[in-house]
Amino acid sequence: MKIVKSLCTSAVVAVAMLAAPTVSMAEDINLKYHAFTGEGPSNLAVRWWMDEVEARTDGSVDFTRIFGGALGKLSGQPENIKVGAFDMGEFSPVYNPGLFPLANVTSLPFMSDDPLAHARAGHELFQSETVEAEFTAMNQKYLFPGLWTSIQLLSHDPIRTIEDLQAAKIRAHGGAAEILKELDITVYGIPWGELPAAAERGVVTAAIIGSPADAYAFGFGEIFSYWDDEDWFFFPLPVTINLDTWNALPADVQAVIEELNEEMVDQARSLLEVAETESHARLSEQTEIVKLDDAERAKMLEVRDAAWQSWVDAREEEGLPGQAVLDEFLALLEKHGG
Repeated sequence: MKIVKSLCTSAVVAVAMLAAPTVSMAEDINLKYHAFTGEGPSNLAVRWWMDEVEARTDGSVDFTRIFGGALGKLSGQPENIKVGAFDMGEFSPVYNPGLFPLANVTSLPFMSDDPLAHARAGHELFQSETVEAEFTAMNQKYLFPGLWTSIQLLSHDPIRTIEDLQAAKIRAHGGAAEILKELDITVYGIPWGELPAAAERGVVTAAIIGSPADAYAFGFGEIFSYWDDEDWFFFPLPVTINLDTWNALPADVQAVIEELNEEMVDQARSLLEVAETESHARLSEQTEIVKLDDAERAKMLEVRDAAWQSWVDAREEEGLPGQAVLDEFLALLEKHGG
């Protein structure tokens, strides 16, 4: 009887085990995250996101967090994620226009004065069939907008006119570089890590960079004397994960992450706004705010349209739907009030 009872009990347990769903949250999953810089504004959002993923999966997912660029520079992030040197990280189409030519539409100059609307529009665009294909080609899944920061002008001398811009030696990239080229202004493409020394030595006399949060955090308020706090463009820094890594994650973990990704569009911007508000106050103590005159700004906006068209023409020459993607992004900006 004892044997029969034991066998019956075992059978019940076996049936229960077969009937029970697989609880993948119980698995231990470690994901390796790499930041191209130290802890700061550029990875503020993704640090919050990783904390939330760990919490919402009850610790079954945890992250190895590598800061300081130990595994490569910003420009190397896409290739390193592609080959699995690490599982996830931020990158920017601005630094990799050849790999993400259509995604780079988000960095064109003077598209919006609303960073949240811009980030929301970018989030939708990056999930569209045409643009998402660029991520897939690099063996990546797009997750959410990370840093989506303002790009503004700091300088040694006050800049109030286009002539002042032409007299300066300006470090610029992305949309700022596009519009300056339309004005026949030479642009200096100095990497971020080399910029402080170049500015201090006068190799460049002005820089259009992430500001105010990054500019203050990296000491540019102590290098430059003047600051124009108008947004030239918004710097996209999407967060992506290796596609093979993503596909290997259990479905319930993917669901947690996807839900969080949608929250991060607004959350990332909220986190950065806190840092920007504090940095704006401190950077304004270090510099004098000087802006382009209204008439000069109007001239810039006239040139802006030519810069947009140059971008479209370049994409069309590459056989890419530049005009269609620009139109789509502008429609998304309008949809989100930007």
